[in-house]
Amino acid sequence: MALPDSLVKDQLLRKAVIAGFVLVLGACILSQIMMQLGGGPRDEPMDLSSQITIPGDDTLGSLAIFPDGMPPFISCGGVFYPEKAVFDIGLTLGGLLFCFLGIEMFLRTESSLKASNGSNWRRCANVGQLTSAWVIGISMVMITRHPFDVSLMTHLFYAMNIFHGSYIWGIFIAVSRGQLDQSLTYRNWSVNNIRWVLAGSGILSFILMSIMIPTGNFAIAAFFEWTMTFAAEGQALALLPILTLAGSIEEE
Repeated sequence: MALPDSLVKDQLLRKAVIAGFVLVLGACILSQIMMQLGGGPRDEPMDLSSQITIPGDDTLGSLAIFPDGMPPFISCGGVFYPEKAVFDIGLTLGGLLFCFLGIEMFLRTESSLKASNGSNWRRCANVGQLTSAWVIGISMVMITRHPFDVSLMTHLFYAMNIFHGSYIWGIFIAVSRGQLDQSLTYRNWSVNNIRWVLAGSGILSFILMSIMIPTGNFAIAAFFEWTMTFAAEGQALALLPILTLAGSIEEE
């Protein structure tokens, strides 16, 4: 049975992309503001070292001790209510939308690659895009079910899926649609180049975050976590010029 070219029209997909951006980034920012201003137990020392369950390594436990209270990591907005409700709703709905986005982009890209005799490696990258999108989406849903103060190791597992998945997804999008979107620009910037810059920014942010955490510089590490998040959200918004182009062709 042949796959459909798409599940929804461009206008609805555009709304879904924007809704996902607003839900995820809005929930992260709002819950972080509420956490920073909430006071109370958020400002008290927190020791999660007992949750570090890596045999033979006693040094990692010190990295789970926060003597000055909650650091400005995004996940800290998902610990205490009421900000936890904002965090959970935003990431759950955003994760589900991201799974849908992965399917929709897979169908659209696959049909376009077939029509243009796209190479097998671009079609394989499209499958990678779909897989990584689902890994990210499911992990976003599951991370809300495992707040780091209760299930630290499980929380970190899903966080790593989101971190690594975000720039891997961006790379697969850039590869699979490289030929299809080679003439597409946004304000005189090549959309393909924008995708590669955002993917590179995500990788660099992850590396810098990973360097800062072992040194105990949690505030700086959190800054790079935020830059990685903005880069990932930018990857999703970089799909909008495709829909704008398709919409203008339909109107003509």
